Amino acid sequence: MKTEVVRVSTGNVAELLQAPASALRRGEIVAFPTETVYGLGANALIEAAVQQIFLLKGRPQDNPLIVHLADKTKIEQLAKNIPQEFYQLYEAFCPGPLTFILEKTDLLPEIVSAGLSTVAIRFPDQRVSQELLRLADVPVVAPSANISGRPSATRASHVLDDFEDKIPFIVDDGATELGVESTVLDLCSQVPRILRPGVITADDIRVRTGIEVLPFSEGLNETDLRRPASPGLKYRHYSPEAKVIQVCGDHEKSLETVVLSVLKQHSNQKLGLFINEESWNKLRLEADIGEREVVEYLFSAENPHGSAAHELYAALRALDAAGVDVILAEAVPGAEAYMNRLDRACASESPPVQEQVKKILFVCTGNTCRSPMAAALFNAYAEEKQQASPIRWRVLSAGLHTMDGLAASDHAVSVLREIGIDISRHKSAQLTEEMLAEADIIATMTRSQRDLLQAFLPEQENKIKTLSEWALEQEADFARDVSDPFAQSEAVYRETRNQLQALIESLWQQINLLHAE
Repeated sequence: MKTEVVRVSTGNVAELLQAPASALRRGEIVAFPTETVYGLGANALIEAAVQQIFLLKGRPQDNPLIVHLADKTKIEQLAKNIPQEFYQLYEAFCPGPLTFILEKTDLLPEIVSAGLSTVAIRFPDQRVSQELLRLADVPVVAPSANISGRPSATRASHVLDDFEDKIPFIVDDGATELGVESTVLDLCSQVPRILRPGVITADDIRVRTGIEVLPFSEGLNETDLRRPASPGLKYRHYSPEAKVIQVCGDHEKSLETVVLSVLKQHSNQKLGLFINEESWNKLRLEADIGEREVVEYLFSAENPHGSAAHELYAALRALDAAGVDVILAEAVPGAEAYMNRLDRACASESPPVQEQVKKILFVCTGNTCRSPMAAALFNAYAEEKQQASPIRWRVLSAGLHTMDGLAASDHAVSVLREIGIDISRHKSAQLTEEMLAEADIIATMTRSQRDLLQAFLPEQENKIKTLSEWALEQEADFARDVSDPFAQSEAVYRETRNQLQALIESLWQQINLLHAE
């Protein structure tokens, strides 16, 4: 597809946004600016559209999304048991960069909230996002418009870098005002608490509303990191390709002295600097940088808190584009939102093992029996073993000859429910070229399915094998195809489940070894 960039700096904004708004209603993906960062938008009520967001970003399925609304008019359709504090906070800060964690209603698909009973909702304060949301007249999920793990997008050009010709529309209204994501406030806990810092702080909330909330540094617990209600907690974020190192002066050493020391430690590498203008001028005038190749990206020394946050993502992307190996980024003590993002960017030095994301695609004929059973069994096994794995696997299933939206067969649901796995919400998907291209592993149920796909994609035949072949099971009981149990007895489905379960256990070991390097 060809991406259309809709520039709204001139002309009638409402008229220019008609096509993107219609696309959102239909379930297409539209990137648009907010006051914080650019968002990758999808109709929150269309599960397939939301799933497309996860696929495009490479976003883990347990990372919940934020729903965007123009105002609070329809809040009670999406949230229930809304506390009075919400309405006080709304009047004080909304529209604005404040996200609320509330108890969700059944209107929203579970994929939006990663299966949690809560939902994150905010009301962006930006003329284009406000107008687009009003015209679309649907709740819109809109995570930052970047590939997961990369620096967030604060300009339309950043969105193009990651998604050109992958989405139909990018709405361009220049650089975003704030440059860092919204504050996330949990109103479902006994004491309201900040789960993600932003420009609105706990002190701001107390001063303007009298409501006491736990600040970010005090509000998190182990459960939040394991099953987060807010984005930005569990996974590596905001990281460029280059290694990021924080630098900061103190009463003993100036920032310039610290920078020079780090420069010497990386004498054979191309360096990037993200520091304030005043420090850069001192460094150039007072220090001998010599012939070192240094690329600078500066922020204002007059308002370092706001300027550093506003420019951080743009700086990381620009310095990456300049081909630097290491980025020295100035720490700004007291700038909570900025320092949170900078800390996460620096985490790229030793990324968590779960951030090595690979995709596995199970393929059968109708995508109502074998492949959804295999996908569910794989997910269950992966959840048990993930902590010891160097890879996080994203699991898909599809059918060669089916139509979208068919339910899993009753017997498939029943025999998996016997072992504590629920696939009652499964909907079939027709296999597409895009699915095949994006998958790292394609596991078919039969040799004939394998042969068909290998003939269709001869240049990618090495990633297409039967499930038995991937599992490296050579014994007679496992070398055979996984036969189709469709329209047969529950006992046959149970045999299929058991065969798949044994293959999945072996498959897990083999593919994690294969892809660990």
